[in-house]
Amino acid sequence: MSKPSPTRQSPQESASGQRRRLLWPRKRLDIAWSDFCYGGFRCLWPGSGCSKRIESSWAINGHALVCLSVRTGFDLLLQALRLPKECEVLMSALNVPGMMRVVEENGLKPVPLDVDGAGLRPTIQAVSQAITPQTRVLVTAHLFGARLNLAELNALARQRGLLIVEDRAQAFDGVPFAMPPECDVAMHSFGAIKTATALGGAVLTLRDAGLGARMRDIQRRYTKQPRRRYLLRLIKYSALKALGGRLPFSALAHALTSAGLDYDAWLKKQVRGFDDAQFLRQLRQRPCAPLTALLARRLRQFRTDRASNQQKRGLKLAARLGATFPIAGKDAERHAFDLFAIRVDNPKRTLAALRRCGFDACTHGSMTTVKASQDRPDLEPTRAQRLLEETVFLPLYREMPQAEVERMAEVVCKNAAPVVES
Repeated sequence: MSKPSPTRQSPQESASGQRRRLLWPRKRLDIAWSDFCYGGFRCLWPGSGCSKRIESSWAINGHALVCLSVRTGFDLLLQALRLPKECEVLMSALNVPGMMRVVEENGLKPVPLDVDGAGLRPTIQAVSQAITPQTRVLVTAHLFGARLNLAELNALARQRGLLIVEDRAQAFDGVPFAMPPECDVAMHSFGAIKTATALGGAVLTLRDAGLGARMRDIQRRYTKQPRRRYLLRLIKYSALKALGGRLPFSALAHALTSAGLDYDAWLKKQVRGFDDAQFLRQLRQRPCAPLTALLARRLRQFRTDRASNQQKRGLKLAARLGATFPIAGKDAERHAFDLFAIRVDNPKRTLAALRRCGFDACTHGSMTTVKASQDRPDLEPTRAQRLLEETVFLPLYREMPQAEVERMAEVVCKNAAPVVES
């Protein structure tokens, strides 16, 4: 009697025999193929950029400056301020590493401001405790698409004579760009993974014309970003966009995992803005004409209904998860849900369950915490660190059917442990 032939496994079945689901990628690049084509055409065709046009449209109740990136603009600001060495810059403790490095490269000292999870903003107590006679600047970050109400915080900073900077790199939603009355500088980013991306570029709005003029003079001395480098960037991100479909993304993730590589780390490396070894040299450049032309196109064509639809998706998912799993920034004045971040007590198990069920969630993202100096251990941002450790970022965008969003919420409810507030 012949032996039965072994059952052949489908290529989409794991070694354990369970069917491997296609992954919903954590985020889709917010850029169309027509934008790639337009950017490529502008790289190959001589012509001037659109910086002045963008600046004139943004300069409502203030002045505007187009830069290569938010970090470039922040670096210009600190250079133009001409602060004495070792002066302090207060910063939201939950931040991106490049912002702290800009402060340090200018000979200044970053000081963390601990944040609360519900509002994602520093507390009045944290700011009062951190201010010293050496403090000159307050930088508050609007995170994950949440627009924070900073009126009380900024009023305290104004009373203490600080320059007030709002980092809105993660909070663009097409809302009018007028300067808030209590703010000196507002920074918006259009980098690779941002809303309405132009694969680079930033717009800073400033209240002080003299400060803006000094920043512009410094930037004028920079060399211009090479068109060829921007063209290569367009090609690179067009390849990443092609890999953003469920099938190619899942195949890539499986191939990297099978090769013993961490696909999460690989992806983060691909979208890194600046090389650490050449940080200042790459940072201190003017945006090339093709970049500003594409940025002008993205801003001109931005549809506010897309932002409002994303907000509705986020609110619906937040309601589905209920109060059991707090949404980072749930108490914000406005939340565009550029990133959907939940807090759980078992992030590793939750992450594994989501990926097993076809949802490419992640932890930490590009975020880190600003560390307190050895002489100020009382300022160590313990709440921000805990928030970062508890946070899981869920995929949420218009291509995901509502049925899949509901299934993702069910996976979270079945596998995540509620956060226990201390």
